[in-house]
Amino acid sequence: MPKNPHALLRRTRRILAFLSGSLMPVAVTHWLGVRAISVAPEQIALREGLRAGVSVGSVMLVAWYLHAPLMAWAAFAAFWTCLVDPGGLPRVRLGTQIKFGLSGTVITGLLSTASGLGTLCVVPALGACVFVCGLQRMRGAIATQISVLAAIVAVVAVCYPQSPMGGLHLAGMFLSGSVWAMLVCTFAWPVDPYAPQKQACAAIFREQAHMAGRLRSFLLARRPLNSQTRYAAVSAYRRDIRNRIEQARAKIEILSGGLSSSRARASLLPAVEAADRIFVAVMGFEHAVLSGTPSAGAPRAIRLVTATLNRIAREIARTDPRPEKLDRPIDVLRAISGGQADIFAKGARLCADAVADLQTAWRDTPLDRPAPPKAAATATTGRRPLAPPQFIRHATRLTVAVLVTYAISRIFALSYAYWALMAVVVVTQPSASATLPRALERMAGSIAGGILAAIMGVALPLPVILVLIFPLATLTIALRSVNYTACVMFMTQLFVLVTDLVSTTHGWDVALSRATDNIIGSLIGLVACLTVWPEKRAATLPVLLGRAFDANVAYAALAARTEKAGWGEIEQARRKAGTTSTQAEILYQQTCLEGLRRSTYLKSCGDLLFELRQLAGAASVWWLEYAGTPMPASLASAPNAGLDQNGTAPLGAAATDATDMATQAAPAPDTVPQGSTPRNAAEVNRSSSNLEAGADNDPLLASRQERARRYAAFERERADTPTELTPAELATMLTRLRAIEQDLALS
Repeated sequence: MPKNPHALLRRTRRILAFLSGSLMPVAVTHWLGVRAISVAPEQIALREGLRAGVSVGSVMLVAWYLHAPLMAWAAFAAFWTCLVDPGGLPRVRLGTQIKFGLSGTVITGLLSTASGLGTLCVVPALGACVFVCGLQRMRGAIATQISVLAAIVAVVAVCYPQSPMGGLHLAGMFLSGSVWAMLVCTFAWPVDPYAPQKQACAAIFREQAHMAGRLRSFLLARRPLNSQTRYAAVSAYRRDIRNRIEQARAKIEILSGGLSSSRARASLLPAVEAADRIFVAVMGFEHAVLSGTPSAGAPRAIRLVTATLNRIAREIARTDPRPEKLDRPIDVLRAISGGQADIFAKGARLCADAVADLQTAWRDTPLDRPAPPKAAATATTGRRPLAPPQFIRHATRLTVAVLVTYAISRIFALSYAYWALMAVVVVTQPSASATLPRALERMAGSIAGGILAAIMGVALPLPVILVLIFPLATLTIALRSVNYTACVMFMTQLFVLVTDLVSTTHGWDVALSRATDNIIGSLIGLVACLTVWPEKRAATLPVLLGRAFDANVAYAALAARTEKAGWGEIEQARRKAGTTSTQAEILYQQTCLEGLRRSTYLKSCGDLLFELRQLAGAASVWWLEYAGTPMPASLASAPNAGLDQNGTAPLGAAATDATDMATQAAPAPDTVPQGSTPRNAAEVNRSSSNLEAGADNDPLLASRQERARRYAAFERERADTPTELTPAELATMLTRLRAIEQDLALS
């Protein structure tokens, strides 16, 4: 048993990480993800949870001992202060908590006093406060977090009407609880400021390892997969991995932007870029395996790449990654790629180069690196423009929803109206598509938590309930980034039991009121998003299918051309193709859940999405197997500014005959090198003549040129037609898409 408390915490974190991965299978995570239910087991924040448990539990112990019900406000303030903690460097965390503590103190005093003065005072005060909080979303992620919790403080304060002196006393309670939580969060259990980002990056490599590892089970099965199984195998991992890559990149940029020290950023961003490059190789492996004709070296290559990915994941999660631990994986991957020309050897070589660049970045990471200057961006800004329309729309919706809920609570005399008002604030999102899943998750969490809290309130004595405050506060904060439903479930139990301790009502009454009021608030927030200043209608399934089709055809045309596309160009097209496919797939899955699963059109949509994933995978393999000029040794610093930050990498299994693609030969000697362009028309003519001459002697090169010609013609044809795919157009495009590869396979 380790005596060092830090060693004990590290061991506990490892155990929790193992249990989270064991209790939440990857298939379940993917199934939930496509339905907009986010689950991230690797984001369990144990130390942050312990801070919240100490902050809230100690305040409630004092309140229970002194029989002071209003001290529940200090407990609420301590909990919200822990919840607003954004993580990162201490000065950022402390600054955020101070802003929230001061604004919450002022709001508590003013809104509770306004509520005591009557309806004519409280309604305009509440509306103005909520509207201002709603507008703060335009200031960024941290400002959004502060404003949402400040709005929650406002709606709770109006349910505690006070005289001016009572309002001042309540504000003092809030300030004391907030200051206490700041002290605990600052000095207790210090954490690595980049721990969430490291865990997110490590999760990318673990997910890729799962994606590659499952291919070995497909090889051992030695039986062909049916279409539905292949579609599930192809789509789920790609959506999840690409989303993880883009989210991790955005989190690292947000957390480290403008900081004078960027050591963690300089080590994590190369890891994300390496994962992006390895993604192409894993996709190529998947293409070969799912098409049914892998090479003899496939099992070994897959096993070694999987082991390498797991090694990188372990090193990233460390405080200081050890570059020397990557020496052996790099050497082994390069050894198995020597003298081989199949997709597995080339994929192993690509992985080795990506890991070598990551190793170099880790070794060269400086202790201090100034952040890039941002003076140009701020100097040319001039006068700050008014809030964009989407933020004004959101603030208006939120204000209307809160005031309607407040009126309903007054008319029907809801026992705990602030729970309904809190639900409105949290559920109402800038878009209706984001509000619906949030409302469903909150209602589910409130019902489950309310039932559990009611059972505890009836069956347990008050001293035991007091003891339970600590673990419930700990679990609520520890799971806040893991899953929203789980967080709400424990939060409901926490609030119900706190209410039990400071009021005369207990058990089922409080729990039922909590669940009912949360459902009322969630429904009002959802209705407000749909009816108050409705936004432009979201893209329909035919429109998203058309966008996905066009992006994937453009990607195939770029990958198939005889002049090998550069990394930046091909990556931009690949991410766009994956993004549009993912958007269409999510809407397709949601439409299936609405009871239209047996629709003929939906079946055609599913077939087309499957073919597009296959086409994207084949295109990536065409580019990877093309024996043109080698890729630059280092892509970790390749410019990504022009890439779509929401893009996803398409990783489909190829519909093309696997033997044809696994034996692609080298292009003609005069192929234009990657990244270069002919200088004049005469050089263009010479290059074309050389390629045509090479095609006469090489049937595989001729097949490649024919593929490039057909997809380029297809791309030009689609450019002149509407984006939306009607049922008739969908069937036609699906038939033509299949015919291209069938013709090439027969030729």
